[in-house]
Amino acid sequence: MSRNKRLSILTAAEIEDLYGVPSFNESYQRFYFTLNDKERAELARIRQRKYRCIAIALLGYFKCKPILLNPTFKSMRDDLEFIAQNHFDGLKFRRFSLKSDQKSRIYERIFSMIDYENWKDPEHHPRLVEHLLVCAESWVAARALFDAAIEFLAHQKIAIPAYSTLQKIVSQVVNQHQQRLHEKIGAACSPKLTAILNTLVSGGDQLTLTQLRGSARNFTGTELQKELAVYHHIQPLMAEVTAVLDSLSLSQKNQQHYAERIHYYGAKIKRQSPENQCLYLLCYLQFRYQEGLERMAEGFIHHVRQVKQRAHQLAQDRVYRDWQKAATNVSKAAEILRLFVDDRIDPNTSFHSVQKQAFQVLNASELSSVCRYLGNQKQSADEAFWQHLDTESTLRTGLLRSLFCCLRIDGTDKTQRLAAVLSQARQELAAGNMLGDVSIDRRLPPKATRPLLLKSDGGIDKARYEWFLYLQIPSRLNGQLVLPEVIRYRALDDDLVKPQTWKNQKQALVEGTKQPKITEDPKQLIPRMTDQLATRLHEVSDYLERLDNRDIILRPKGGKHLWRLPAAGKKHLVNNPFFQQMRAIGVADVLRVVDQDTGFIDDFEHVLGMTSKSRQYEVDLLAILIANATNQGIYGIAQISDRTYDQLSTIQANYLRLETLNAANDRINNATTRLSIFNHYNIQDDNLHASADGQKFEAKRETFRTRYSSKYFGTSKGVSAISLNANHMAINGRHQRILLMVLRFTTAQLSAVKSFGFLMLVWARSTV
Repeated sequence: MSRNKRLSILTAAEIEDLYGVPSFNESYQRFYFTLNDKERAELARIRQRKYRCIAIALLGYFKCKPILLNPTFKSMRDDLEFIAQNHFDGLKFRRFSLKSDQKSRIYERIFSMIDYENWKDPEHHPRLVEHLLVCAESWVAARALFDAAIEFLAHQKIAIPAYSTLQKIVSQVVNQHQQRLHEKIGAACSPKLTAILNTLVSGGDQLTLTQLRGSARNFTGTELQKELAVYHHIQPLMAEVTAVLDSLSLSQKNQQHYAERIHYYGAKIKRQSPENQCLYLLCYLQFRYQEGLERMAEGFIHHVRQVKQRAHQLAQDRVYRDWQKAATNVSKAAEILRLFVDDRIDPNTSFHSVQKQAFQVLNASELSSVCRYLGNQKQSADEAFWQHLDTESTLRTGLLRSLFCCLRIDGTDKTQRLAAVLSQARQELAAGNMLGDVSIDRRLPPKATRPLLLKSDGGIDKARYEWFLYLQIPSRLNGQLVLPEVIRYRALDDDLVKPQTWKNQKQALVEGTKQPKITEDPKQLIPRMTDQLATRLHEVSDYLERLDNRDIILRPKGGKHLWRLPAAGKKHLVNNPFFQQMRAIGVADVLRVVDQDTGFIDDFEHVLGMTSKSRQYEVDLLAILIANATNQGIYGIAQISDRTYDQLSTIQANYLRLETLNAANDRINNATTRLSIFNHYNIQDDNLHASADGQKFEAKRETFRTRYSSKYFGTSKGVSAISLNANHMAINGRHQRILLMVLRFTTAQLSAVKSFGFLMLVWARSTV
């Protein structure tokens, strides 16, 4: 495959960082170039010391990243000097080069020492391609497949091949995946739809690809009109587009990935093959259609809420101003009342003439306001609210109606009538721009609202009824009404397995969950669990009634049971004076007592399987355990103790491994459960309580599994270890799960050491 046909997966800096010789500071050199006895014995078989130095360097590089490097003497010089100084008493040697056959023999020794194997294309290529094809069904992005390949190789303990090899494999997987999609598209896509897609790419359509890509930036009418234009253009195509995409069985991530290709290539989409153009456009049309509907729904909700809030505010202001104005017009009302006692007015004068004189003092509206004031009756805020909505007719008949006609609304069991009216109104408004009599249901408005929707002749004011329908939508999108075409507001059932799929594959899907309760018959499971819950609630209530719970104080008052937590007394303080009477004991002494009763140190076996009854390493091993459990590290404890770093690093490399920590933890856990005080830590009798939590650890070394998390690590990378505690004890480290763990064993080992340190304190507390 030519170079220009390979996918560009990594940047030049990333390639250099991955395949280049790692740059170690002194701390990294101490970590990676420390040998255990097995490694030292294997490398001692190399005759010349300079090649032995190179072997140690290559072993350290491979521990850092499992890649076969071809380093130059210059790139290794600082590391070789460090190795010579620490392993060969300051060996001096001149510049030399390493032949390919010599490097191959060294790497063969490295593979045997750490149980890895070199990349073998005939054997490993098909396995990796098969694995990546499965991964591509979830996410076909080149970088995602590259990461999946690295994880697969790490899990299988296979050295990472050359970047060009991984490029070819990823390209092959992407091509095979896309070829399968091309064949399905060719069979499912009609010639008419294909022609429309080609016209869209060539720019001969009314709506260009640039206009299609331009979406609304805010909720203003101008921006929402862009979404309306796009919707009306692509909506007639969506039925067939959706059918074609359903036949492809694309995951949401893949559909999003192919849709993003349109934004990535832009006008350069013309350079892609016709098959890829069709695939990308189909996914993008679906994505753009859903995006447009969601923005139109958000725009509709925004404007309805804005006009509702504005109407309420203006209605309150109007009522207040009307009341204030009526108060100032009371003196003028007195002049009107004098007309009824004025002797100068002829008794035969018509009422209309008297009314005309009254209106010269106050007009009809002002006089009505004064009458309400004198009767202590304010103008209805609801009436003022609807009067303001009458002034918003431009918004109602323009933007809101256009958006409403684009949204398909369904109802639930309690809102079927409202949903039917909305659906009928949507059809009528879309057809004739007028609300028909069929879509008016007088039973929907509440009794207090119905008079406000009537005209003077007793008929329904269709403009206000349309406002009434619009106002029902935003507040009912909490599950009472759903928008099936908008992801954010669709029903929960739309995210579940399709009924036909569930009917045909129910047994396989249920068994695939590996959950026993899911496989049970719900008609038997739910009643049993309901009975268990009711029984448990009764037991807890009875338990509290007897005041057996020291952590809850019940105070019956007025027939009601109130409870509060007891205040912590002096005896519950952490620094209780009682503990001042006890002599302080060092952690190392506590560990020795634990070892006397459990013998956990015997579980730390040498990497070569050698046994010794003298236990010469015991003091150093205790120092290493304390150093790691307190997060000091052996380098930190070497600076504050009489133990040297070289001593501690050698002991740690030979004895401290994940399997030895697991064995020691098991022994301490088992011994702890046999203590008579152990049962006193039970929260409830005969019940084991457990909890899991995540610990975030910042990683000092760059690996393939570390990730950024600004919340926990700032600008650094790290991992998360999920720890499981049961009955106040840390369960063995092998039951913990390392999320985004460091490659190989570094973080798992660290987590187990921390768990081990916690177990020491728990055991010591239990034996006091």
